[in-house]
Amino acid sequence: VRGHFYGHYDFDPENTLYFFTAGRYEFRNKGVDMFVESLARLNHRLKSAGSKMTVVAFIIMPAQTTSLTVEALKGQAVMKSLRDTVDIIERGIGKRIFERSLKWHDGDPLPDEKELITGADRVLLRRRLFAMKRHGLPPIVTHNMLNDSEDPILNQIRRVQLFNHPSDRVKVVFHPEFLNSANPVLPMDYDEFVRGTHMGIFASYYEPWGYTPA
Repeated sequence: VRGHFYGHYDFDPENTLYFFTAGRYEFRNKGVDMFVESLARLNHRLKSAGSKMTVVAFIIMPAQTTSLTVEALKGQAVMKSLRDTVDIIERGIGKRIFERSLKWHDGDPLPDEKELITGADRVLLRRRLFAMKRHGLPPIVTHNMLNDSEDPILNQIRRVQLFNHPSDRVKVVFHPEFLNSANPVLPMDYDEFVRGTHMGIFASYYEPWGYTPA
């Protein structure tokens, strides 16, 4: 999620709910039309109420694609680079605190941030922060679709105007491929993914209790 929404990650993860729907690509039979419509209505209600709650909704349904989008891969790379940089800076700070503590004598001041974060650390972190700048909105879909303009799910999302705008309280991620742990964007199996969400929604016409969500 952090990688997908980098540059627009302005919502509180502690105040975020994760919903999903999944299954074979049957737009109406699986109730995806109703799912997307309900997300749009929820978005309107949350915005009207001035709520700070954010909902991130995943649609996991295999469709015809050519590859992962450059933007999706870039987001994960940017997050990994930032995480690695922060780890390096943290290790350096820990080492400097330790060394400074060894030399401490009664009456000496405690180390302050200017001593702990070096100029090189600041330059490196600044580079990573500038790399997180994004001019467009976070993408709706993680893959390059074979027939983007004719895809029912994407067209429904466009119709209800869920474009992952900063003002939207409901964010949408369409992942047109079944999940697996080798996926560079969502590297987890289906069961693991389900355990990490708050609710699965299966508005199927012929499976009222979501018997075969995947």
